[in-house]
Amino acid sequence: MKRFLLFALFLVGCGFAVAQTELWMVGTAVPGGTQKLEQVTDGDFKYAGTLNVGELRIQTQQKANGNTRFLTPTLPDANIVSGGAAFQESTNAGEAWQVVVSENRYSIHVDLNSHTLRGELLQPWGELFIAGGATEVGWKCEGKMLLMQQSLDNPFVWTWEGELRNHPDVEESRSFKFQGQDRWGPKSLHPFKQDTDILNESRLRRGGSDTKWTITKEGRYSITVDLLNETVSAKLVSTSSGLSKGK
Repeated sequence: MKRFLLFALFLVGCGFAVAQTELWMVGTAVPGGTQKLEQVTDGDFKYAGTLNVGELRIQTQQKANGNTRFLTPTLPDANIVSGGAAFQESTNAGEAWQVVVSENRYSIHVDLNSHTLRGELLQPWGELFIAGGATEVGWKCEGKMLLMQQSLDNPFVWTWEGELRNHPDVEESRSFKFQGQDRWGPKSLHPFKQDTDILNESRLRRGGSDTKWTITKEGRYSITVDLLNETVSAKLVSTSSGLSKGK
């Protein structure tokens, strides 16, 4: 046990990250002064929503104490909106991230693995489509993908209801994905893992590797996508005994 503790202290001293399950934002830019970030995957934390003009700090505990570590930008006056600004871990508060515009559509990802923060003012997409082997249009469908409906109350929310089933004569016959235009690029939405059952996963990501959702049950689906919160919700509305049950 003593050797293990000494080794752990050695790793921390050398700058190796210890598994972190919580991150918090605090400061004048944060609604209510404090907000907890959501853990997406190991080392990836996100926040989606409102920020006010001011500054914020990211820390490992809600209330700072002697054990708190701070994720401070490596450059002074770093804007929270960035394509991937570097940060360092420190035991003192140090530099703060700057928020220069009050908005309700901030999307922030903190990556502990690469020590970068990616922040953006997300723009609502003008279109969102669903297509793929599980849909009636298949994969060779540029110009005829299935259009989703944008919410009148929230421009980041899209819904679609329709049939998803296995098409044995089509490659990846149970798979599909979402596109931000009526063709295969550049905007797209994906699950974190290939062949993720749409009924069993609520997370999604914008861009990245070309993983696809799949269906394990055939029928009529109701699907809702939230681009700002990066979530998807699917329900199997009904099944049909007339649907193909291909292997």
